Amino acid sequence: MGKNHRIAIRAKRKPKSPRRRTAAQRPIKFLTREQLEQFFVQIPKRNARDLLLFDLMYRHGLRRGEAALLEVADVQGDEIWIARLKDGDAHWHPLHPRSKRLLRAYLVVRGNDPAPYLFRGRRRGVEPLSEGAISYLFQLYATAAEIPPQLRHVHALRHSCGTHLARHALWDISDVKWWLGHKDIKSTEIYFQGMPERIAEKYRELLRSRPLARTGGFN
Repeated sequence: MGKNHRIAIRAKRKPKSPRRRTAAQRPIKFLTREQLEQFFVQIPKRNARDLLLFDLMYRHGLRRGEAALLEVADVQGDEIWIARLKDGDAHWHPLHPRSKRLLRAYLVVRGNDPAPYLFRGRRRGVEPLSEGAISYLFQLYATAAEIPPQLRHVHALRHSCGTHLARHALWDISDVKWWLGHKDIKSTEIYFQGMPERIAEKYRELLRSRPLARTGGFN
């Protein structure tokens, strides 16, 4: 049997590429880095609370309820205790240097408020900031940043965190699962649909580290 004949047989057996994405494969709604940076530009620098609120929500992939229930005591040194809803896994997370700066600025403005919650509601010392208020604030700044209407949902911050981490060459699926507090790794898989971007970043890292042998006649 000739080589060309074997190739023809294999060609018939080759799986066809899907013409339409399944529901599980459809892209999730997340913000690009540029959109996020534009979003944060809309928050006045004097508004330390909102800057810290959305900074923590993005960096730690917080749901609205998880952000609302953060307590002052959850921050200890350079770490923050992230308690998850939906029966997720709680972990100590390292605080980003910018988060620490925002936290210091916010605590100065907050003063000696006896409320246990980091972000309290209007009734001093009684209730945390409501999920509705968090959604309203996000939509306010997202609209000002001209974020597309379909992305003006605060849960897009959690999706943005998961997607950005998944596309970084140094983070694998188990790392992202741990960071987002997922019980089941299947919940994390949605962030690894954009494999071309992740592979592209890994390839750039590969070129920088040059572990492969040279194959051409050029230096």
